[in-house]
Amino acid sequence: MYLEAALVQTQQLKLNTKLVQGLELLQMSTVELTAYLEKQAEDNPLMELTLYPGPSRVGRAKGSRQASSESASNDWLLQSIAEQEDTLERTLTSQLRLSGLSAQACRMAAWIAGSLDDSGYLAVSLEELAGQAKRPVRELEAALAHVQALEPPGVGARSLRECLLLQIRRDPNADTWAGRIADGHLPAVAAGKYTAIAEALGLSVEAVKASVQYIRTLNPRPGLACGQRTEAGVEPDARVWIADGKVQIRMNEASYPKVSLDDGYLRLRRESGCEQTKRFVSRYVPQVQWLIRSLERRRATISRVIAAVMEAQRPFLESSGEPLLPLDLKAVSEEVGLDLSTVSRAVKHKFVQTPRGVYPLKFFFSGKLPSLLEPEAFVSSHSIKARILQLVREEDKSKPLSDQQLTDALVRQGIQISRRTVMKYREAMHILSSRYRST
Repeated sequence: MYLEAALVQTQQLKLNTKLVQGLELLQMSTVELTAYLEKQAEDNPLMELTLYPGPSRVGRAKGSRQASSESASNDWLLQSIAEQEDTLERTLTSQLRLSGLSAQACRMAAWIAGSLDDSGYLAVSLEELAGQAKRPVRELEAALAHVQALEPPGVGARSLRECLLLQIRRDPNADTWAGRIADGHLPAVAAGKYTAIAEALGLSVEAVKASVQYIRTLNPRPGLACGQRTEAGVEPDARVWIADGKVQIRMNEASYPKVSLDDGYLRLRRESGCEQTKRFVSRYVPQVQWLIRSLERRRATISRVIAAVMEAQRPFLESSGEPLLPLDLKAVSEEVGLDLSTVSRAVKHKFVQTPRGVYPLKFFFSGKLPSLLEPEAFVSSHSIKARILQLVREEDKSKPLSDQQLTDALVRQGIQISRRTVMKYREAMHILSSRYRST
């Protein structure tokens, strides 16, 4: 056996830092983007930042040009007090920075934190995230474990079952049987089948009820415990309307600050005979060029996503009485040819002004249920919620409709739906059960 030196060529896949920063720019709101760019302008003497008029504008930053009047800054200051509350993503990333993880692990965990929905759930599969990050799935699983170890307990779960189990495992005073019940008997808990659970686990009905009582104290939406973005006075990212039978989109310039290179410094680099001066200027040029390209890609991506969403929801734009059609992130992802996680980030914190008002872009995404009246047709969850609300408003207040009666009424209208789903939608709209709606 001999040892000898040799050159070996191998391939390694690494998550590019610029890619992560570009995705972070994509999911930023107008206020967050403005604050980020102003910080960059303060640190980079070559960067020229132009801010257009709008309620989300802040006062001048070093190296920036302000296109709006100073009087607007006072109004923005009042609005920004609520805007700067800690969001779920900020809460998680601040904990990650103090966690002692390696830089790579911290970046991966922060990326997953940015993919969580407002309730704190990971709606995108790890396989999809791994495909975009070009990293092994096991590395994403390790990063998710780091996120799930953060506060609030239950964050980063992929299902209600996992969310509850994460909280139970971290609670030293958890009920003895709560984990077993949450792991395999949640449908029975929702249906109130305590006797069946007791027989399956060899417990008394009283013990099951005590465990269920503990489970009900857990938070099914841990992400909502963190400060949520205030939507008052938002700046829409685009204006959408119908003209000549086509969906028209105009991007709002106030939501897209402009970055450019200072011509004076570039001229100095060309004309100066001092090598130190040239090196100083050249050091700051790449960052500005990257920001310019990233902002252009951000605008183009958001524009493509908005166009695809609005085209899919054309009936909603054309008539004030039309409900939303079923639409999910995957359908938009396939339409625009972008990864699912990219579309998810493009939708975050974005708003559109329509003929029916200003809406968050995520409002236009809705689940679907099959219709019994039309084969291969579907009804959106928004439409079903509207029908449930109408049924509750029109019910006899002395004999309010139970969840089963609401289910039967929807089935008669041609909607294939279960009582459990009706209960979920009713609770999501904060409508009390029939027991508490009786007058």
